[in-house]
This record gives sequence, C-alpha cells and structure tokens, in this order.
Amino acid sequence: MLSVSAPQLPSAPPHDLYRWQLDALISWLRCGRRGVIEAVTGSGKTDVAIAAAADAWRRGQFVLVVVPSRVLMEQWHGRLTAALHGARIGRLGDSGRDTPARCDVLVTTRHSAAAHKPVPPGEGGGLLIADECHGLGGGVLRRALLPQYEERLGLTATLERSDDAVTDLLLPYFGGICYRYGFEQAIADGVCARPRVALVGVTLSAKERAEYISTEQQLVNARRHLRLVRGVPLEPFGAFLTAVAHLADKDSGHDGRAARDYLDAFSKRRHIVAQSTGKYELLGRFAPAIRAAHGALLFTETVRAANHAINRLDPLVAIELITGSTARGQRRDILDDLRTRRLDAVAAPRVLDEGIDVPDANLGIVMSASRTRRQMIQRMGRILRRKRPGVGTRFVIMFAKDTLEDPAQRIDRDGFLDEIERISEAAGIFDADHFEALDSFLAEPGPSVVPEPERLDGWRRAIAEIDIAHDGHADDRVAALIAGIGVEALYAWVSFARRGENDALQSTVWRDLEARLPVPAPSTAPYLEAELAELPEIAQPKAEPRRLSTGQAPLEISAVGSAWQMSCTGCGETSPQVRFRWQVLDQTVACCCA
Repeated sequence: MLSVSAPQLPSAPPHDLYRWQLDALISWLRCGRRGVIEAVTGSGKTDVAIAAAADAWRRGQFVLVVVPSRVLMEQWHGRLTAALHGARIGRLGDSGRDTPARCDVLVTTRHSAAAHKPVPPGEGGGLLIADECHGLGGGVLRRALLPQYEERLGLTATLERSDDAVTDLLLPYFGGICYRYGFEQAIADGVCARPRVALVGVTLSAKERAEYISTEQQLVNARRHLRLVRGVPLEPFGAFLTAVAHLADKDSGHDGRAARDYLDAFSKRRHIVAQSTGKYELLGRFAPAIRAAHGALLFTETVRAANHAINRLDPLVAIELITGSTARGQRRDILDDLRTRRLDAVAAPRVLDEGIDVPDANLGIVMSASRTRRQMIQRMGRILRRKRPGVGTRFVIMFAKDTLEDPAQRIDRDGFLDEIERISEAAGIFDADHFEALDSFLAEPGPSVVPEPERLDGWRRAIAEIDIAHDGHADDRVAALIAGIGVEALYAWVSFARRGENDALQSTVWRDLEARLPVPAPSTAPYLEAELAELPEIAQPKAEPRRLSTGQAPLEISAVGSAWQMSCTGCGETSPQVRFRWQVLDQTVACCCA
C-alpha cells in the first residue's frame, strides 16, 4: 500500500493541524496560492501561515512575513525559528537589518517593508504573508504590498475598514477571501470556548446625563443631513458609521462637514459613557471574581480610563497596566506575571486588541463597547481561547443605562452585542444595584466535558480507504487519490499534515503533485463573497496635499540615462525626471518614510 502521509519535513509545524486549518490551506491552494484567510482571534491563524511558509521554503521560494509591530516581529521570528529547522530566519525593523539575500525567511514590520521594499532575491520567486492584513490599506503602509511576490497570503480576524482600501487595494492584491472561520464554527469545533456574558447597567450622574443629552442633539442634527446623502446606508449601524467615516475623510463639502460633526459628537458621547463614574464605582465589586478567575483582562478605550480603573482596583487585586508606551521588557514581564498568576489582571487601553501574544485568561471586563466589530472580535478572541474542563469563560460588559450602550437600545446598536449574544452559552442583563444575581451567574463552573478539536484522523482514514481500494502501481494509486479527494487536497495532505512516522513520498511524487496544481485566473478562483460596506459617492473631494521629503532619510541626485532625478534613500521614491541637473533642485519627492 502506498503511504501518502507527509514526509518528515524539517519545516513542519510542531503538531497536527486542526481540520479547519488544513481546509483553509486547501482553499488557498485552489485559489492559486493567493487569498485572505479570515479567522477569529485565538483559532490558530499563525499555524496556517507557518505551514504555508514551510512548504514555500521547501520549494525554494523566499518568504516575506509582514507584521504590524516590533513585538509581533519578535514573536513571529521565534515561532518560525522553532518550526523551520535549518532555515535562515531574518529580521528587518527595529535593530534588525537583514536583507533577502542573507536569509530564507524575512520577518519585517509594515513600515520597514514599505520603506525598504525587500523583494525576493534571484529568480526563485516568493511568498508574502501579511499578518493583520486589514491594516495595510493606508497611503504609506500599502507600499508593503510588493507586486514582486507571486504567492500571497493575508491573515485577519475580519477584513473590514472604514475607507475603500478593501475593494481598491487589498482584494485586488490578495485576490479575495479564500476561507472564513467565525466564532460559531470555532466554538462548535472545540477550538474556542463558549462564554457566559453578563451585561451590567449603571446609571449616569445628573451632570453626565446633561452632557449626554446635549451631545445627542448635535448627533441628531448631523444625522438628519447624512441620511439625505445618496449612498449612505441607514442600517445596520456599522455600515452607516463606515459610510460616515468615508465622507469625513474624503469630502470637503457640506456632506463631509456633517460627517465630521457627527463623528466628533459620536466620539464625545462615547467618551461620556465610557468614563461614567458609575462604572468605576462598580469595578470594586468585581474584585472577588477577578481574584477567582484564571487570569482577567480589563479592556478600556483610553489610557486615562485604564488609569482610573487601576486606581479603583489596585487596593483589591494584583493588577498592572499596559499601554502603547510600555517598554517591551516591562510588557513581557507583566504578561509573564499574568501567565504565572503573580498578577490577577492586566488593564489595557486597546493595545492588546491586535496581535500581542496574551496569556490565557477566562474573564474579560469591557468598560466600553468598541467602535468597530473588528476590535471586539479581537477582544473576544483573547478570552474565548479553548479552556480545560471545569474552567468557565466569562465576559462582563458594562453599559450606561438609557444610552447608546444599553442593550435595549435598537437605534445605533453595536453589532457586537448581537454577535456575542448569539455565541454565548448564557447571556443576562443585570443591574449594578442587585449584585447577588450577577455573582451567581459568574460563579457557574465551566463545562465538565470540553469537545476535542477535530484534527486529521478523518483525513487519514479517508485516504487509507481510497489507497487500499487501488492496490497497484504507485502512479495509479496517486491518480486514484487525486480522483477521490482532488489534487489540491492531496498536495495539502503531503505538504502540510504532520505525522510521527518517518515514511515519505519520493521527491518525484512531490514534483508531480506540484506540477498538477492548477493556477486559476483571478476571475475564476473560488473566492468567497466579501462582506463589504456600501460607501457613498464623494460630492466634493478633498484636495490631496503635495508631500515633500520627511527628512527621515537623505535625498540624493542621480543621472538616469540623459536625464536627472532626485530620490529618497529611505523609501526609494523619486521625483519626475528633468533634462538638466540644476532643474532637479526645483523638484519634490513624494516620500513615504513617515
């Protein structure tokens, strides 16, 4: 019988993939190794990308991994070094100065990729992996999406933005969404935990209520204009808010002014409810639940709010604060202390929303619901990671009664509330003045039986059945397997699936499978339909300012044939070519080093 288990690759992940991860890789192959995998935080997107990187390295492809931050660059570097034994893993950004010519895999921050443009060396080609790819739509960071990479893999929890970069840039570059994995499926598979959700209401003070009502009138006035703008969807609220943000950014006329007025008032209103004194007074009541939890995370919108929370909880629990300015060493120590339970909780104003490797925690306290669905999916993923039997997963969401945060509010309702209620084991609305019922709700133990995520045993059985039924020449068996499960599925099996045995296919079979993989045209690849926001037309576009050099890198004048031009030595952007050298001094460079 022909063995079709994966060879003992030096670059295989350290454990069996989940079934969904192999399915995602098969979908990516079917799309010609181009696409975005949209999977919720905590489900294991990084393992998918490492498997793809390992296979690319085996095929002689250079791999570029583009990440949002220096902290994530270090995390990816460590994961890749552990998984790709023998590969040269480089870093570009912070103190890293590696180049593609000096490594097999290069991990870089978005800004460094945009500035230095690390293209694949030689003629081997390359794979570009973009972690949190939704963040690459800005005017500068989009330069990190290098066209020299034929193979492209984007990772995100949800591919959405408040501008048109998804349709104009990200989908054309990556091709489309090749696989989607949401919380409902992840919970059903046992990859994520099902939470109990407590929505706890507090009352605004008389002063806060007066400010809220005053801000409401500003919103009503701006909304009245915006609802008459053609192309602005009235619902759901998230789509309305996206359209308003688009107008505020792009329109310089009356529509844009109304949009900016709306967003200013909307932000002010959120600030009033987020900083409600009732929420901080309530925090102290959660001290027993925080101490009893297996790690707690406190989510706020601002550093000021986080500091207020720390001041309220510090005498009662062991808690620390992480902000964007917290030094990397100190941040690592704080998270290690949470991991070993020397700390009960960590408070963070949005810095933990994206990418940071946060220790497992089973209690999340949200001081204010997020402005975006993506942010709340990130926050949910920090808490909904798979738990051991008996450990419950808890979310506490504070809200100000009779405001936009109130779950009973149907106008301008956060879509996040619908989503988390839908996936919860139980959800309840509680009054801060009746804490006994809330205590009982949070004290419920977790499930005694936790479903084991499906790995690849089913694949092994299916392949073995096909293989046994065609007990003949090796080529005939491979042909039978391709006919049974498809060439992409068979290639994914032998390329990405890890087993303990050392049996392997001959290299000729690898090359044969690689040669058989179809490369569909972008228009025919089986991409999923993207959930795109409807954006209104701009009546009066803003004039784009001309950008000069930022001064972060020197400029140089050089000859190009018989012409002359000026270029930035940091990002490589050039001025228009002119006939004489002296004319260059009148030129400008649209530098992207900022």
